[in-house]
Amino acid sequence: MKKYISPGSWFSFEYPESWHEFEDEAGSFLFYNPDVWSGNFRISASLDASPDFAAETMQDELEQYTDATLVKFGGREYVYSRETFEEGGSWYTSHFWVTGAANMALYCTFTVAKDQPITDVNNVLASLKLYNPMQPACREVVGVRLMEVAAINEAFDWASKSVKKRLKKDFSAKTADSITYLDQLIDEDGSKHQRDTQTRVGLVLGCFLIDEVEGVEWVTLVDGKTEVPALYYSRGGGKFSPMSLKQAGNSVVEPVKVVAKLWAEDDTRTLAQLYEELLGRLL
Repeated sequence: MKKYISPGSWFSFEYPESWHEFEDEAGSFLFYNPDVWSGNFRISASLDASPDFAAETMQDELEQYTDATLVKFGGREYVYSRETFEEGGSWYTSHFWVTGAANMALYCTFTVAKDQPITDVNNVLASLKLYNPMQPACREVVGVRLMEVAAINEAFDWASKSVKKRLKKDFSAKTADSITYLDQLIDEDGSKHQRDTQTRVGLVLGCFLIDEVEGVEWVTLVDGKTEVPALYYSRGGGKFSPMSLKQAGNSVVEPVKVVAKLWAEDDTRTLAQLYEELLGRLL
């Protein structure tokens, strides 16, 4: 099973290995199996000033839908309802669950072909954990989230386009030339102490490491309110599984943090030197 921790550490849950996160509307998180479709799972959360918000939301659901019932998974109570509909000549069922605690309410939806089992979602709901969003206490490493993937892609796209535009060179794979080109641009800009530059450089160097070293992959490091892309190196060659920061130890490195720290100490360091430093910390 994979583990997902929401932005802000509001909640977490475990979900099947075959599911992946996909882009959805703001505040909603979408998961499904892209290879063999077996349903779409969505989850979102809302906060309110009232400490009775969750209880009132669940009661409203029970009163609004005549077929709504109370069910339990993992000791947590949910209001459950469903709706069957036809689309494109096929029939589907959307299953709805509402739960929460104090001033946070959660809404879960699973849309699947009519009469198909929903065992996977029952297991997801049983694993759901709610946290205090005002005092996030998660200290874990989980699979890379869509938010972090977007940041990584943006950084590499920035490097590629900048090198192409200003130096008329290709920047598409890990080569000594690519690092030299990017180094040249940053020196010309004088932007080593700019946070955006440090972030992008750290992520680009991370992409190079993943391309070069087998067993290195992107993960998301959650430490209270800090949520960043990080590099995980599996020394035994095994597949990554969610773990606490304590368990991860030096198998996890934050490339952006390393770049910022090293340049703060000595901004004459080249990107090639930063890359070797990152490589050494992982291996």
